[in-house]
Amino acid sequence: MESRSYVSETEKMLREVSSLGHDISESLNVEMLRENANLNGESFSGKIGKFGSEYAKWYARYYILPEQLMAAVDHNDLYVHDLDQYAVGSTNCIFIPFDKLLSRGFSTGSGSVRPPQSISSAMALVAIIFQCQQNSQYGGVSGSKLDHDLAPYVAKSFAKHFHKGLHYFNESFLTEDQDITLGNLKLSSSHPSSYSFAMQETKTECLQAAESLIHNLNTMSSRAGGQIPFTSINYGTCTSPEGQMIIDSILSTTMNGLGSGETPVFPIQIFKCKRGVNQSPEDPNYVLFLKAIECSTKRLYPNFANLDAPFNLQYYDPTDPNTEFATMGCRTRVLADRHGRNHLSGKGNLSFNTINLVKLGIKHGVVNGSTIPNELGFYRDLHHFLDIALDGLLHRYNIQARQPAKASDFMMREGVWEGGELLAPEESVEECLKHGSLSIGFIGLAECMKAMYGRHHAESDDVYNKALSLIASMRRYCDEKSEEHDLNITLIATPAEGLSGKFTKKDREVFGSISGVTDRDYYTNSFHVPVYHNLPAARKIALEAPFHELCNAGAISYVELDGNVRSNQKAFLRIVQYALSQNISYFSINHPIDRCGTCHYEGIIGDTCPQCGTNEADVPMHRLRRVTGYLTGDYQTRFNAAKQAEVRDRVKHK
Repeated sequence: MESRSYVSETEKMLREVSSLGHDISESLNVEMLRENANLNGESFSGKIGKFGSEYAKWYARYYILPEQLMAAVDHNDLYVHDLDQYAVGSTNCIFIPFDKLLSRGFSTGSGSVRPPQSISSAMALVAIIFQCQQNSQYGGVSGSKLDHDLAPYVAKSFAKHFHKGLHYFNESFLTEDQDITLGNLKLSSSHPSSYSFAMQETKTECLQAAESLIHNLNTMSSRAGGQIPFTSINYGTCTSPEGQMIIDSILSTTMNGLGSGETPVFPIQIFKCKRGVNQSPEDPNYVLFLKAIECSTKRLYPNFANLDAPFNLQYYDPTDPNTEFATMGCRTRVLADRHGRNHLSGKGNLSFNTINLVKLGIKHGVVNGSTIPNELGFYRDLHHFLDIALDGLLHRYNIQARQPAKASDFMMREGVWEGGELLAPEESVEECLKHGSLSIGFIGLAECMKAMYGRHHAESDDVYNKALSLIASMRRYCDEKSEEHDLNITLIATPAEGLSGKFTKKDREVFGSISGVTDRDYYTNSFHVPVYHNLPAARKIALEAPFHELCNAGAISYVELDGNVRSNQKAFLRIVQYALSQNISYFSINHPIDRCGTCHYEGIIGDTCPQCGTNEADVPMHRLRRVTGYLTGDYQTRFNAAKQAEVRDRVKHK
């Protein structure tokens, strides 16, 4: 007969699962359903997905997780991201080698696709590749150099239109070895009508193709129909006429908006800034950089990647755009690889765990009534939880590495993850995955400092230096463990969309409401200055910049502006340039974009639309805001309560 304790534990687990199911089916736990702001968790497909997700988490907790890791999660010391994916061994995110897949064609598993012969076909296939890859993993999918990858297909379209022009205008035919490209200006003299016709037709086709891509990535569903692909595109450095046309078309169609003129939420767009390419008036892509500034003032995208930051130049080869720094929209960075693949396309992050710095600060800081913080005890405990976080990553990596190539399907079969196409279906993926990164993250540095020293890192130079030393020590730990395990173990400034309120809620239950620490509904994102702290934009940038080099798995900084920045693009430009000069690696500027539900006026709207007079009490206004590095539709309906509270608390940086 089973022991009473065993039966009791089994009954407890069954009640837990039953309660989860009831909460999901009846939409009783809205916070759970809104963990992912880009997923409509209250839809049928969202609920079905949530059923599977929550059971998978439950199974992983009770049957898969190492005991120490589970205890740390239960005690609010650590968080395991995407726990629902743990048991099956799927991976997080990847930079897709679009150049390779497009040039040779690919198979979706249901049918094969030939290499495209025009830019319109190529951009359509980019959307399909994004969708196929999204179904092979759980995190984001990104193109690190989309302008370079797509430029050859602009050339194909131009050549096709030029040959049509020769027929239309009865101009002399060219020999096969003559260069029919946009950049061959001799053609504009020898065949003016055909060249002009081909140029105009190619521009039109490229713009329509970009529009198709943006619309597809905001409407096509993946993940059992519950969410559109979590996509990012990086561009800005291709200086060929074809690449410039790609950049220009993407920016134009983004500014035009979707079907009713609304701002596209996806793909997350990142403009890559590089001196000598697009940062000075004499640079070939400077006009496109200014257009990116204009687009960001209107649509919040693109964000800006700093290729000139010293730590991003480490592996840079001017002849190879695949060595240019690029990022996932939320911040992931995987440029360096101790196994030699010091480029981006064909690899990504495998998984990450996040440490609750605030709880450590409360335990060892002055908020406990001590006059002197216990730094020795703090660092002892920090190292203990770093070990647990790493052990969890290694445990999960072993599950991921032993998976057969066929489990990753599209990703390995088509060589999206570099080298995967060389594996037999039953062969393990370990040799491929070792090139990815395992990341330890952190949250709430500001509240941790407040608990430890009575002030956060933007309130005291001394505390700021303590904060910088703390993150530097975490980076040293990751570097040392990389050497020890011969894996890419990295430090990430955690993108804390769903996590920001979870840690806080549990800590407040234990420690009570502590001013400046647990008295809000969220902890401050990674190393950021608290959103409620008043300071100038330049000061916030200068304070956060040194942390970027320490967070080699990725980081983002942003400032919050008031007013309609569309009318002050010069100020916007100056802020971006200042952030780049301070070696911020990845940067964006937040500003409110409100949209009237009646007349579709966009700008800053209070309770009443300034254009048509509609009152929000009668017709809801759509209020677009940024969370971490990406947009998530109307923050009032898609954000969880913690992120809504953070948005309300945000002060403007002058």
